[in-house]
Formats: sequence, C-alpha cells, structure tokens
Amino acid sequence: MVTLTLINYPDNLNLLITKVMLERRVHGGHNALVTCKEVLLPLLEKLSTSTSKEMLDQTYLPYSDQWTSGKFQLTQWSDRMSTHTTASFTGSTIGTLPAESLCESIDSAIGCDQSNWGYQAEVWYTIADVFLSEEMISDAQKCVDEIKQLFPLSHLVSYMNARIRETEGNQKEAEQQYINAVTLTPLHVPSLVALGRLQIELDKPILAEHYLVEATHLKPAEYEAWHYLGVLHQRQGCHQKAADCFLTALRFESSAPVRPYSVLKWKL
Repeated sequence: MVTLTLINYPDNLNLLITKVMLERRVHGGHNALVTCKEVLLPLLEKLSTSTSKEMLDQTYLPYSDQWTSGKFQLTQWSDRMSTHTTASFTGSTIGTLPAESLCESIDSAIGCDQSNWGYQAEVWYTIADVFLSEEMISDAQKCVDEIKQLFPLSHLVSYMNARIRETEGNQKEAEQQYINAVTLTPLHVPSLVALGRLQIELDKPILAEHYLVEATHLKPAEYEAWHYLGVLHQRQGCHQKAADCFLTALRFESSAPVRPYSVLKWKL
C-alpha cells in the first residue's frame, strides 16, 4: 500500500519514513538502509535555508554510487571507509522501532515554523535507528550527533545515546542517559520503559516497577511496559500477575501501529 501511494506522492517524507520502518520489520535492516537514501533526497527540497542544505551536503548523503548491494560505504563521514554486511540483532526489544515521531515531538516544543529542522532531525533519527538494528554503532552515533547539532537539549538525543551505550554493553552509562532523558521530559514513555527494563537486568525491582507502572499510567496501550512488568512479576514469583501482564501486552501489541497515528494529522 505504501509503495503504491508513493507512486503518486514520491516526495512525501512521511510515507518514505513509514516505508523504511515497514521494510525493517518485514525484510530487516538491509532493505531499510537502502531505502534510507530515498528519505534524504526529498528532504533537501523542504529545507528553507542554504545553511541547512549545505550541512546536509557536507555530512551524509547516501547516493547510489555510495550504496552497493550488501555493503554500505559512509564515505562522507570520515577517512574510515566502513563497509558492513547485514547482521541480525537479537535480544531485548531495544531498537526494534522508533518509539515516537521525533519531528512531532520537536514541533510541539518549538513550533511549526521550525518544521524543516524537525524533518531533518527525524530523518537522522530514522537512519540511526536502522543502523542500531544492524549493530552499526559508530554510524548510528554519527546520526545522533547530527540531531544534537539541531536540538542539543532534546530528550531524544539522550534517549538514543542511551540505546547506543546499551548496545555496546555499557549499562551504567545507558542508565544515566535514560535518566537524563526522563529529567528533560518526565512524560517520555519510551525512556521510562527502557529504564524499567534496565532496572530488571540490574536487579533493582522496586525502581523497575516504579518506571514501568508510570509508563502504563501515561500510556495504557504501551505493550512493552506491560511485557516487562510481566517479566518482573515472573521473577518475583507472582505468576498470576505475570500472566495478566503478558496477556495485556499481547492484546495491545496486536493493534499497535507501526507509527503513531498522531503524525498523520499534520504530515499528510
């Protein structure tokens, strides 16, 4: 459906990002990375200042000669000519899909007159998320650094840095970055869920329950929060509570959208 719609609206950034996320879920990060180059191109037309366009031109534009089947060369990033083949990412659900629309969050904070910066940041966020799914950590970090240049005080910069640190196995630094994200935006549900999950791994059940319950209060349909509450109760031997949480998680997951419905009200 998205591919057919793109025939009529080939430069619709919302549809292109949705396509990336669907391809990642269905086909894996390899196909999603190839599509990422199509996400950046229409963004150039949306930028209102020559400074923005120059920044993109000098950083990371994955044109076809830089993207080959099975290998990705980030020649614009540094002298390091990095090539990667696809790699599976297993384990927790960290990094499975972007938790929210970065552009929506930015616009709500600074106003729609800055929406071009929001579009640019959302593209970097989308690409970083795909890189993380392929365990291409250094490339993901560079994308997050681009977001930081645009919005240095965004809670999502801390959130993404936390995910990167966690992928590296640095739980202590990841925990601090998640806390930074919640400090900046106490209502950021993905950070609360990630903190709760991390506290389970760190054997801090009281803190884990606090963060996860808070997430379910803020967003009752957040299935990951219910899932990890189930994991916590199971570890505590409360099997009936665990079963109820797991069933709730499955019910909400079955109807969870690939992207938040709220992005449709202003992007289409």
